[in-house]
Amino acid sequence: MEEFGADAVRLYLLVGSQVWLPKRFDPNSIPEVSLGFLNQLRNTYGFFSLYAEDWETRDAPPVEDRPVVDRWLISRLDQLVATVREAWSGYDVTSGTRAIMEFCDSDLSNWYVRVNRARFWAPDSQADRSALATLHTALATVSRLLAPAAPFLSDAIHRRLTSESVHLAPFPEVAGVASDSLNRAMDAVRTLAWLARSARDLRGLKVRQPLAQMKVAVPANVRGDDFDTLLGMLAAEVNVREITVVESDESLVKLRAKPNFRTLGKVYGKVTPLAAKLSAELTPTQLKGLEAGETQKLAADGQTFEYRPEDVVVERDVATDWLVQSDGPFVAALDPNLTEELELEGVAREVVNRVQRLRKEARYDYDTRIELGMSGAEGVLAAVDVHRGFIARETLARRFAVGSDLADPDVSETVDINGRQVRVSLRRHDGGP
Repeated sequence: MEEFGADAVRLYLLVGSQVWLPKRFDPNSIPEVSLGFLNQLRNTYGFFSLYAEDWETRDAPPVEDRPVVDRWLISRLDQLVATVREAWSGYDVTSGTRAIMEFCDSDLSNWYVRVNRARFWAPDSQADRSALATLHTALATVSRLLAPAAPFLSDAIHRRLTSESVHLAPFPEVAGVASDSLNRAMDAVRTLAWLARSARDLRGLKVRQPLAQMKVAVPANVRGDDFDTLLGMLAAEVNVREITVVESDESLVKLRAKPNFRTLGKVYGKVTPLAAKLSAELTPTQLKGLEAGETQKLAADGQTFEYRPEDVVVERDVATDWLVQSDGPFVAALDPNLTEELELEGVAREVVNRVQRLRKEARYDYDTRIELGMSGAEGVLAAVDVHRGFIARETLARRFAVGSDLADPDVSETVDINGRQVRVSLRRHDGGP
């Protein structure tokens, strides 16, 4: 406890295994099991407090008026409340605590905060009120759910958010706002984002390089207004200009049946080789039916063979020169062809990345205005000149010298941009025009 803190030790004991089971206590495992989560939760609160400034809870818009991504997080939060209440009412504190930690890691920090960062970062204006209200609700609710397991950090965060001790606050109740359709839509978007990143890896295309088009295929029960609204967020996440949802993935992939001899053998015995060979004749429609959980039939040599979903693995082979990745019925296909315009924008985004690293090295605050100088490879400078406004906005550069270095910079470094060398120099802006 002296080394890691009481909360970290408590969480380690709770989430490692059910509390009534014998444990082998290993202090070296505490940082991996619980300390990382606690630091992540601190950082998420720190992110909120950095941008909240004078924001008040009375400024929160009604949930129904907020963007779909905010309503999704509120929906997931209501699911979490239901899960934790059910687990702890049954004295299963291990499952309840694990659910809180999974939500904070997967849904809150590594998805909601990350994809909405631009809504909070508003150095020349105020952060988005809906985003602040949604993150405030999530942090306050998580603090109350976590209080029995990590009483000290949860109380510290809750006091800062509400000016009230978490141990005097009511335990969260299920609000009944969870939406299955909205959750399915966001799950689909996250799956497609993962597939798109995997597709980029096939060609070594960084996410900072914009692409022109992406085609996606999803199950029918995912389609709807919520999914369509989230496509803009998906486009920004995977950095493509346009996303098209195709009715069928047949133009992107070819379905192929891979027989499962183990399950087929239990049913067909000696004729299993025939049943396995015949599975290759299953049509794309039948294969999709298997993925939907429906049994399919084929006839041969006067015998009818029934194929259950567990009897056949549906595999997908790429049927296009695009970069394609799939996960069952979810398919993402990216057009890898780059125009000069796209290449220039990709270079500009790489420049922004290097400048942001140098800002951190100089220990500037997030809203510190700077002066920026760049010299070196002509190809990079040409892209910088085309996207000068974009780079200036993203890096808060109030003065921007392209082709020359700054005198007496706070930090200066030669960096590599797609194999070409440029010199980048930064200096704190003095506030003049």
